[in-house]
Amino acid sequence: MITIKVYPGHVQNRINRGLLGHFVEQYPGNIPGGIYDPESEFADEDGFRTDILEKMREMGVTQIRWAGNFSSAYHWMDGIGPSDKRPKKLNFAWDALEDNRHGTAEFIKLCRKVGAEPIIGVNMGSGTPEEAMNWVEYCNGTEDTFYANLRRRDGYEEPFRVKNWCLGNESYAQWQFGMMEAEEYAKQAIHYAFAMRRADPTILLTAVGLETDPDWNYKVASKLSVRAVPYAQNGGDYMDYMSAHYYPIGNESAFSDSDYETRISMGEFFHERTMLMRSAMEAAADDSEYHAKIVWDEWNPMGVRDGSEFTLEMALWSSLILNSFIKDSKYVERANYTFVVGGNGPIRPEGDRLLLQPEFYLMKLYSEVMGDQLIENISDVPAVQVKMPVDFRWPKWGRNKYKLRDIPLLDVVATRGKNGITIFVTNLSREEDLDVDISIQEWDINAEKAVIHTIWNKDIRARNTLDKINVEIRRKEVEITQNKISCHFKCHSINAVTVYMSLS
Repeated sequence: MITIKVYPGHVQNRINRGLLGHFVEQYPGNIPGGIYDPESEFADEDGFRTDILEKMREMGVTQIRWAGNFSSAYHWMDGIGPSDKRPKKLNFAWDALEDNRHGTAEFIKLCRKVGAEPIIGVNMGSGTPEEAMNWVEYCNGTEDTFYANLRRRDGYEEPFRVKNWCLGNESYAQWQFGMMEAEEYAKQAIHYAFAMRRADPTILLTAVGLETDPDWNYKVASKLSVRAVPYAQNGGDYMDYMSAHYYPIGNESAFSDSDYETRISMGEFFHERTMLMRSAMEAAADDSEYHAKIVWDEWNPMGVRDGSEFTLEMALWSSLILNSFIKDSKYVERANYTFVVGGNGPIRPEGDRLLLQPEFYLMKLYSEVMGDQLIENISDVPAVQVKMPVDFRWPKWGRNKYKLRDIPLLDVVATRGKNGITIFVTNLSREEDLDVDISIQEWDINAEKAVIHTIWNKDIRARNTLDKINVEIRRKEVEITQNKISCHFKCHSINAVTVYMSLS
């Protein structure tokens, strides 16, 4: 019998609900023609589709990052003031027309409508530190200054209070406007950070990281973690977070041509990238307790997509990635699924209807039952050896094409919240159901009930359609006997076992 022992009293660290964030940008069908569509019959007074807002709230979106490829050539002043007076420009990133009707104020409204924290990425491609500084002043300024007054002129007396800002987007990549090498990026990021914190010294800054290149991360962190010195009182510690972006299937990424058995190592792959980034940051700062954390501010199992890949299998891989973030939550504080709407997102507008992908129900499940503390679990689970792929987009001479890893057939992580504990269990066996005993150890509790939430279909390629939901959350209440729960986990299934309890 497979056993999972859970220790609610052994708290590892807190879990930031920012792990359940999402990402938007001026990508056709995402913001324009998606979330923001003034011509839609569902549009509210601000141009947002109310049916999409409702589903975003249901999915539990905790934060929204507004950045991406478009931001490397985006001038924020094009998107303020009366919408009919804003200039129409070429969207450099996506070869489309940008009418700028959705700008800063609209983004803040979107976040407030769904109860999410705003995150904004500044233009480090064609922009300047002064432009970024002025944007911070426009959003957060409280004094009688030009850009704060510009916001007031636009009808917003109270500041937007945007706490989190990104210092550019994927500046290492040739598809960005203003691509830079690591040394140049770090030099520019210091200028931007220093200027932006003059407008608001309380903001938190995310520097561009490269999850597959420790050398980039070391060079950037070594410059942005400089200590303050007497002749530069506002200098030093310019980085609160370092970003990671990855789409393992597609875009010639590591898992593009791999089979199911290889892809079960995807969670381990993300964990390794997280830990290698963290190691580079600590080495650069010469500090094993370096305060800056990691943000996976763009992630999705799928990069290139044609619509056929939105299946239970993709949700399975998403669960592995989310579980890796929870396991590594000492160092990973936030993560943003790409996109929330359209593209490869969980909510897909189809005319006046919405198609809810399997990932929608996955994100909804985690938002409903994930606790705010990571707790210890010990699992006696059979493992298989897998050739975990290596990313070759930024190759190095002599690098192996794969690494051998022992991957447990059950991917397990346990959390604790105010109402009980939840154990997330993904059964990676493609064809075998597994019986598991979960026992709660060293905890004086009164268990009120236990519920197993499951996302499953006998067809691993099952998809949802406009007319039929084939992949969704199913719930079943189960018995608890002497702090033990007997579970039957279906093959290729995503499960969350929640024990609701009251302290005795």
